[in-house]
Amino acid sequence: MQIQGQIVDIPNRRIYSGEITVENGKITSIMEKEHSVKNYILPGFVDAHIHIESSMLVPSEFAKIAVLHGTVGTISDPHEIANVLGKDGVHYMIENGKQVPLKFHFGAPSCVPATFLKRLVL
Repeated sequence: MQIQGQIVDIPNRRIYSGEITVENGKITSIMEKEHSVKNYILPGFVDAHIHIESSMLVPSEFAKIAVLHGTVGTISDPHEIANVLGKDGVHYMIENGKQVPLKFHFGAPSCVPATFLKRLVL
């Protein structure tokens, strides 16, 4: 499949008329080519630090909104769900995120569990 448009080349800081060839879901070639198509083709965004739970959505529902804005992946910190539900909550988030093509990468929660000692300091 060929896709034509204005290719946004971020590393080289330029936009040019071109064509992208996609085979089996992978880009196989990018060629500069004159045409009249005005749509833009650009890389997706990766959110480098997010707490999915703060959106009040499960990962599969969060993905439906995020992709509309160009996000294709996240580096997610699940410490909020881990504080509430422990490992079961983190496993739920991971499994739920596998239902959609957006790439969720979950890190190990850094500040759990919330112990009574932590509450005393606050």
